[in-house]
Amino acid sequence: MNMAEISAVLKEKNCDAYVIYDTSDNEDMRYLSGFLATDPFIYVYKKDGGEFLIVSSMEELRARRESPCSIVTRNAAGFAEFLKETGDADAAYAKMISEFCGNRLLVPYSMPVGFARALEKINEISVDTDTVLSMRAKKTADEIEKIRAVQKKNERGVSLAVDAVRKADVAEDGGLFLEDEPLTSEKLRAIMHEAFFRMGLDDKDTIASCGADTALPHAKGEGQLFANQPIVLDVFPRDIETGYFADMTRTISKGKPSDEICRMYEVVHEAKELAVSLIRAGVSGAEVHNAAADYFTKEGYVTAGTSGFIHSLGHGVGLAIHESPSLSVRGGVLEEGNVVTVEPGLYYPGIGGVRLEDMGVVTEDGFDRFTTFEEELIVV
Repeated sequence: MNMAEISAVLKEKNCDAYVIYDTSDNEDMRYLSGFLATDPFIYVYKKDGGEFLIVSSMEELRARRESPCSIVTRNAAGFAEFLKETGDADAAYAKMISEFCGNRLLVPYSMPVGFARALEKINEISVDTDTVLSMRAKKTADEIEKIRAVQKKNERGVSLAVDAVRKADVAEDGGLFLEDEPLTSEKLRAIMHEAFFRMGLDDKDTIASCGADTALPHAKGEGQLFANQPIVLDVFPRDIETGYFADMTRTISKGKPSDEICRMYEVVHEAKELAVSLIRAGVSGAEVHNAAADYFTKEGYVTAGTSGFIHSLGHGVGLAIHESPSLSVRGGVLEEGNVVTVEPGLYYPGIGGVRLEDMGVVTEDGFDRFTTFEEELIVV
């Protein structure tokens, strides 16, 4: 991990150290520390280049095994003595940190406000907004392979959901049944969830919407699925061990949907492929997004209010499902190593919605697509 960006900000702001106080649920903490803990601990990067974790004694041996940082226990750093002196845990932490790394501190925007106020009583605090986020955006070869591996598992799970729709029987009213039970959005999510659990993934807020709900991009979907209607599957599981996400969307239909949906599907597919053809290092996310938006307009799909192409084209993926960089009207220049999604969509209340999403890594001369899953609207 190249820490030059943090070193540069420390120098610019004349700070002694960069300090995070949080659990490993904070993506920046997990990225820098390499340590998983459900209780808060402290990460320190000193201006001289030393990286440290300050942890409880019960976590010392595990932290030494898991983290590349130097490990210091709270007791060794004087926490117990400062707690006796102050009678307050946050005040004791503040004194311990000041003694350990100096009193000019750079802290992340995400630091808990109560803890930050305790630090401010005896330290000079500067707030950093995006240095670590910027570091995380440029993936290493190891990170890229971890994300690629999650996507392979993602596709295996989604294939089971698509197969369930394909095998479903159609009732007289168009409702789908699988093994004599109604095939529902909830059932599709359960099929994928169970498969992901066996593969060491967890998933949350998976979208399996149908019919009118597909016009709402983030509607999770509920109740029975129906034939000849769009079904949007937007699936983004996380690898429990590595922490990295994958992300993919497919729109399918059991039988032929309306002509409007079929036409929307064709145009969304072409917009996605156009965007993919434009991605490379040095091109801005705004350029790619605007090209897709212009294509939709050229094809007669107007965006107004809640109708049309109403979201950004894509986003970064890593330890968070949404991170830098952005493929949007404000998207900056793409760099080699950025892992991004490309997910154009069209949404029209009264008609329905279509979204397709692939994921891959930006290279010097193009886009290395991780997604290999089939792209077929009609499943029979």
